[in-house]
Amino acid sequence: MVPAWGFAQVAPADSLRQSPTLEQAPTSSYRYVNATSLTLRSSPTTTAGAAATIAGASRVQLLQERADGWSQIQVAQARGYVKSDYLVETQEAVTADVDWPEIAAAGGETYSSLSPLAASTVAPAHSATIRRVAPKVTTGPKVYVCGNGRTEVYHSTESCAAMRRCTYQTLVMSQREAQASGLRGCMKCD
Repeated sequence: MVPAWGFAQVAPADSLRQSPTLEQAPTSSYRYVNATSLTLRSSPTTTAGAAATIAGASRVQLLQERADGWSQIQVAQARGYVKSDYLVETQEAVTADVDWPEIAAAGGETYSSLSPLAASTVAPAHSATIRRVAPKVTTGPKVYVCGNGRTEVYHSTESCAAMRRCTYQTLVMSQREAQASGLRGCMKCD
């Protein structure tokens, strides 16, 4: 009996704990790339060296999700950093334009595609400055091309907003050479 002014007996904190259930298990340590492709970087910054490109809808192992908006991941034997905004928890949540029949044929939810970049296209991780190629003798107006190997446009000025985002080597050529190689003019700087 407990006195009206008195104390009730309280169970020790350890006896109140419940054993973990399956619902309390940690979520999957895998994420999926929600972009047509995503650059794997050597450190968590856009000026860091690009080590590889990960195909859209690829499954990646999440090693660490950082407060600064970057995630450390592993794909096959490659380890690096990507922007967390481009990772989703399930492959069904991927909204990027990807080749779903190819992904289904290559493993579905376990699909992973990593394309290492050639050493010559990797920007140095320790330097935020972009290397520029000395212009060669060209005829006609000179234009600037991001040397990432995937670009489809040339720029009439290095100060174009799209060109400033390039972390690869800038190529300088004539407008005629750019057009002959299948590039079109940038709509932002033309």
